[in-house]
Amino acid sequence: MTEAKTPAIAVKPFKDYPDLVDILESRGMIIGDRDRAIRKIAQVGYYHLSGYWHSSRRFWIERNERGKVFHQLDEFQADTSFEAVFQFYLMDKSLRVLMGDALERIEIHLRTVIAHELGRHDPLAHLDRANVVKSALVAQPGNPPGMLPLYEGWLDRHEKLIAQSHEESIRSHLKAGKPIPIWVASEAWDFGAISKFYSILNPSHQDSICERLGVVERNVVDNWLINLNVLRNRCAHHARLSNRPNPRVLMLPRRGYFNELNLDLRAKERLYGLIGVVWFLLKAIGPGSQWLTKVADVIDTMPRLPGLTPKSMGFPDEGFPRGKFAIASPPLAKEPLLEDVCTATLEAFAVSRETILSMSNGPKSSETRKRFTDGMLELMSDI
Repeated sequence: MTEAKTPAIAVKPFKDYPDLVDILESRGMIIGDRDRAIRKIAQVGYYHLSGYWHSSRRFWIERNERGKVFHQLDEFQADTSFEAVFQFYLMDKSLRVLMGDALERIEIHLRTVIAHELGRHDPLAHLDRANVVKSALVAQPGNPPGMLPLYEGWLDRHEKLIAQSHEESIRSHLKAGKPIPIWVASEAWDFGAISKFYSILNPSHQDSICERLGVVERNVVDNWLINLNVLRNRCAHHARLSNRPNPRVLMLPRRGYFNELNLDLRAKERLYGLIGVVWFLLKAIGPGSQWLTKVADVIDTMPRLPGLTPKSMGFPDEGFPRGKFAIASPPLAKEPLLEDVCTATLEAFAVSRETILSMSNGPKSSETRKRFTDGMLELMSDI
């Protein structure tokens, strides 16, 4: 038996849940309900939640010849509370659910479009090297030795996905030894396989796919698929979405819907830009979708937490720009009328009176009823 090697740098010691809350409190986090904080850390995890309080830590800026360097400290900014951190986590979780739902529809639609547009030319178009760009067929300069050309790498992934698939349509083809047409094979593809396959297709095939999506520029769709694939993975792995950068700056068409949005660079680098792209694709699939309204409602629940602002998600300072999307604000809670309150109170009292009268008498029933009557009269006398 080999002995475990001791790391050169000491590993952090284990901390139990109450100890972790103590650390947060010692660093300046407001712990309003200690038992609740312990319970939530036990449920969600200290380091999973740490992503949500990361931007609330204090920092200092070092200026040198390379520019600015941000150094974060192990202490929190003023007014950082555990409750606000957890509300941020819940808001982000709601966004992940909504994004996951939208991306599922987009992923299925993309598979269908790609399979249909290539399948019309050849049922086995995905296996024909003639359908991909020549650069995808040769090893790229600078790649590590043994790294497959792009198409060979994609084909290897495709074959693994087919072998792992439990789809009955795919299993039946394999069992019968029949070639699997693209409209069946694509059922095994994940978002990454879709994105990579599109990126290596011949321009003519990309154009037919773009036309179905309502986009002219081939490279724009390529850029979107790369970003959406990472977004999908973040959703699948329960990672934070809200205040983190996109993998790549979004490329957007300069017409119509996107001209009206007029997204700035910050928006293209953040979640706001991705929401705009997802909505563009989603409303073409389901024109009656209320998805964006639900997203706006969730964004409106953003808690007051240092470091968390609409701008950190790419939005304008005022928050989700409902006007740009023609989304109405949620109706304000209607203040009840005096007449309604009085009526409801009388109805409730009538039910209580019948219950009291129906109860059997005990030794002190008359005293209890008198005390109840006197109490009610006293309450009513102030109205």
